[in-house]
Amino acid sequence: MQFEQLPNEILIECFQYLNAPDIFYSFDRLNYRFYILIRNIHLHLNFEQVKKSSFNEFCGTIRINPEIKRNIIYLKLSNIGTCEQIESFLSLFALNEFIRLRSLSFIGTLNYHTEYEQVASMLTLLPNLYRFYAPSWRIEAKAISKTKIQVLILDGYHPTSIYGTSSVTSLRIRLCTVSELLTILNYASMLKYIRIDTINDYDMEDDNNVDYKSDFSKICAVYLKQLHIDYSVTSFRFIELLLKCTPNLKILSIVADYGNDMVDADRWEHLIKSSLPLLRVFNFKFDCPYVDSYDNMLTKFSPFQTDFWYQYNWYINYVIYGERASVYTIPYISHFYTLKPTMKKYNSSPTNVLNEFDNVKYLSLFPSAIRDDSSWYFRNVQSLSLASTPCNHDEDDKYEFKIEHLKKMVNLSNITKLEITKRCAIKLELLFEILEQMPNISSLILKKQITSSFYTNHELCELLNKKIKMLDYSFPTFYNYLKIPDIDWFCKTFSNVEEFHCDIDNVDDVLLILAKCSKLSLIKIKCVDESIYTWFKDNARTFNVYINYKLKPHLSACDSD
Repeated sequence: MQFEQLPNEILIECFQYLNAPDIFYSFDRLNYRFYILIRNIHLHLNFEQVKKSSFNEFCGTIRINPEIKRNIIYLKLSNIGTCEQIESFLSLFALNEFIRLRSLSFIGTLNYHTEYEQVASMLTLLPNLYRFYAPSWRIEAKAISKTKIQVLILDGYHPTSIYGTSSVTSLRIRLCTVSELLTILNYASMLKYIRIDTINDYDMEDDNNVDYKSDFSKICAVYLKQLHIDYSVTSFRFIELLLKCTPNLKILSIVADYGNDMVDADRWEHLIKSSLPLLRVFNFKFDCPYVDSYDNMLTKFSPFQTDFWYQYNWYINYVIYGERASVYTIPYISHFYTLKPTMKKYNSSPTNVLNEFDNVKYLSLFPSAIRDDSSWYFRNVQSLSLASTPCNHDEDDKYEFKIEHLKKMVNLSNITKLEITKRCAIKLELLFEILEQMPNISSLILKKQITSSFYTNHELCELLNKKIKMLDYSFPTFYNYLKIPDIDWFCKTFSNVEEFHCDIDNVDDVLLILAKCSKLSLIKIKCVDESIYTWFKDNARTFNVYINYKLKPHLSACDSD
């Protein structure tokens, strides 16, 4: 049976997984049946990382066919690398025209405060809006309180602006203080899930004043089941008082990089027994200075290895490196990990747990830590950065690691992004071997100067041309830039790149790249010279490619579209 012969019910099910512009581009002119069908189904409209031409074309389709607006239930707009896409869209359409919208997402910031107010005023006019995602925004809670939003993701709240958000059951905020969190819990009493990227206690009373305890006594977050704190800059006493207000908590995760008083197993055990009877999942990572002797550090960590922890299947390992130590539950909680050659891991779990680093998606790996006898293994890494110690120099190509050893430590098949840092000495032959072992690699970040020998390795150039869709070739400091030695060879090698980040001191080079790299949809440029910046300011909008440009910070702090 051909696709066109499938019944409408199956077609509608399939279309739920497609972006609205792709549906209309593929089926709008196929036949009358599809013409009618795609205008009478729920549509997901995601403009993030969409080409400028596709954005303009579909906005034109909506204007010609205004009935499409009532079918859009999911809308995502982005200002990251897309030349004020949000402002452009809002200049064409009012949000309240999308009356069936259930999920609304804004990526990036707006230029003016009045634009935030414009969006906030329209949220109350969307009766079906269930989810609002704007991780870089602050919107007055009085606007949220008049909606039916239940899933809310924002940059943060002002302590006095949360009143009335009782419909919210799931909340994620980028930054808040302990007192702000208390305000949130006081007025959003139906919360079941909270995730905080960073929390601090800077606004609480000092040690000589105990008034803060009365603030905690007013809170009873009986509905809260999950609490995730990705980065805590608080003392244990505040975490302890907070958790005593959440008697039905089932899942807790917390990371503290300077958590000296957090590394207290007996205190945690007492808190869990007395105040968290339903807690079943507890994930943590606590870092602390390694100032004591090795034996004293073992004594400090050993209470995490008692029967109390094992009865919940909470297994703990720890790492000592340089002047710091880290104790963490298995699997390791964070998505990010840096493996240095001086790090020593001590397995304290009763069994050799294979999934220890399954949560790690972004790995920074020092080549000198790549060894045949390594006890580290990362099987779900998507982004790999090859780092190096400052004592190494760019011209030093003597150090080599073996690809076989790397494969024993990292599953290369899942990696989509590879970064070669400025001080990482790696031969081109080894780079070719690494890329060849990464079937899904599509992004390459080069922080090293490309030399003429780069282009003489034809096998490497062919591989790069075949695999790389995103290239970042920019200098990591403000005062220099990476010069392209042979622009013709460069364009030939990376002719299939769709996204390109670079430093530039010559407009002609950019024009040549735009002409020869026909698949480019986004180019991000740091202008070395102010005259180049001015040229892009006058001409960037004339190209059918998103051009994001800004002046080098040591020249000006002005960003551009």
